[in-house]
Amino acid sequence: MRRFFTAWQALMMVGLLAATGVSLASDTELEALLVWGTNDGSSPKPEHKPLEASLKKQFEAMPFKWKNYFQEKQVGFQINTNQYTRVEINKDCAFDVKCLGAPRIKVKLYGKHKEVIRHEKPLGAGETLIFAGDDKNDNSQSAWFIVIRHPAAKAAAPAPKK
Repeated sequence: MRRFFTAWQALMMVGLLAATGVSLASDTELEALLVWGTNDGSSPKPEHKPLEASLKKQFEAMPFKWKNYFQEKQVGFQINTNQYTRVEINKDCAFDVKCLGAPRIKVKLYGKHKEVIRHEKPLGAGETLIFAGDDKNDNSQSAWFIVIRHPAAKAAAPAPKK
């Protein structure tokens, strides 16, 4: 009787985890965005894109002082449980990230090859983690941001016409 109860408990736990959305998979898909904040009306770099509306609303709800935000780069990556993944943002910025058990992640952010921030938090679906810093090489008092999040859901492709 005891063996049956233990097996039944294990099955209930797996069902409970599945029902609550906890992932048992070892790989987690994430994306990082390099964002530039400024009071200037436009970006001096033509490759910059205006920030998507939903993310811009998040920035505007925070106590940042900048009027405009531009996406400079977007990088998709996968993380594994208890194993760091290195993500290169540009020549001066990179970070290591790992899953500590869904949905908790740990991030070590590097600027000019020196660790500048270490942070650990849950990152559930629809949540974002934002790191910020001043752009010391810019006279316009701008700032950079690293956004880590789950990839935005892709719009379903329209069905082919018959």
